[in-house]
Amino acid sequence: MANGTEKDGCAVKAGKGCLGFFLGPAMLVMAVYLLFNNEGDYLNTAQALDELQPLVQQVENTATPDAALEGKPVHLSGTATTGDVLVDEAYGVQTQGIMLRRNVQYAQWVEKKKKRIGDDKKPSYMTDTEYRRSRDNEWIYSYHLSWVNEPVNSATFHHEEYRSANYTYYKADTLEQWATDVQVGSYKLTNSQIKRITSDGKRVTPQLVPATLQKHAMLHGEYLFIGRAPEGSSYYPLNPQSPSVGDVRICWRQTSPQRPVSLVAVQKGNSFEPYTATNGAVVDLFYTDTLGLPQCFEEARTTNTMNLWMVRMGGWLMFWGAFACMLKPLAGMVPVCRKLAEDGAVVISLILGTIGSLLTISVSWLFCRPLLAVMTLGVIMALIWLLVRKKRKPRHAHA
Repeated sequence: MANGTEKDGCAVKAGKGCLGFFLGPAMLVMAVYLLFNNEGDYLNTAQALDELQPLVQQVENTATPDAALEGKPVHLSGTATTGDVLVDEAYGVQTQGIMLRRNVQYAQWVEKKKKRIGDDKKPSYMTDTEYRRSRDNEWIYSYHLSWVNEPVNSATFHHEEYRSANYTYYKADTLEQWATDVQVGSYKLTNSQIKRITSDGKRVTPQLVPATLQKHAMLHGEYLFIGRAPEGSSYYPLNPQSPSVGDVRICWRQTSPQRPVSLVAVQKGNSFEPYTATNGAVVDLFYTDTLGLPQCFEEARTTNTMNLWMVRMGGWLMFWGAFACMLKPLAGMVPVCRKLAEDGAVVISLILGTIGSLLTISVSWLFCRPLLAVMTLGVIMALIWLLVRKKRKPRHAHA
């Protein structure tokens, strides 16, 4: 591990300011688009679920598809099974299961950058303002040897001595294989449904080292370790407990050949297809669990609500970040009390971001929730009034 510090120069600050003025408006556009569409998507999905639930019929016997249910929405719960054998030929790994995943990791130096929070003593010749300003743009760089999923390009590292630190002598791809024939009784799951079966993370232990890797690879527990000394040197013994930069480790995980599943979809022959509601929303419920019909719809509505609030939060943060990108560089140009001006810019960005996100949601609701839209607009007007009132207070105090 190594550490170092750096201060942003004038050119860096100017560059950040220009980037903010371009990035801010782009983030505003994306936030408006994201929030506006999110409200409509949530409502369409909610209406589709309400429309679908009374139409669903229960599949009582999975041994033979019921011709009377053809083309109708059905609920089915049972055990998904497969006889497919999945093989990773490159490494001699094979297993019977629904999914086989090859995970590849590399031992690499990783750079981390964070803002310095120093509590060292202020020099006697500096004022408090000068001291705070000197600490504002100081960064700490640290370097750690870690297992990562992709090789790290060290040429962009801040410290020159680490720019040629990373290398790999062996490269492999992360790979997923899925069974094609997965059934619940006599019903065959679609490819989309198969890929939504969550993995139980069962480990597959490799049994042999490929012939091309015999000289610089070893099996250790669930991993195949691969390493090599620098060019021109002899091979070194691998140490899984203390890897060297450039080492590679590979492991395999599978999804067991039998997994409980529950679904709501339209029966089509001995398989399924999604349900399309009258408003155009598509519903295809699938869970790796044994759930009854009410539970399936409860889970679907919970997921729909969670997605709604996650996107709302993301849109609000984008609004806040957009205004901060545009206002903070301006605050940084203030010659006096710059730290106070930057803090004020963050607060104002927060208020403007909240107003912007609420306004976007309200406009979206005008098309689907008129009453709630009017109520939200009232809240926005109250926030604007508070903001204006806050700006006027210092003038009255001065008078």
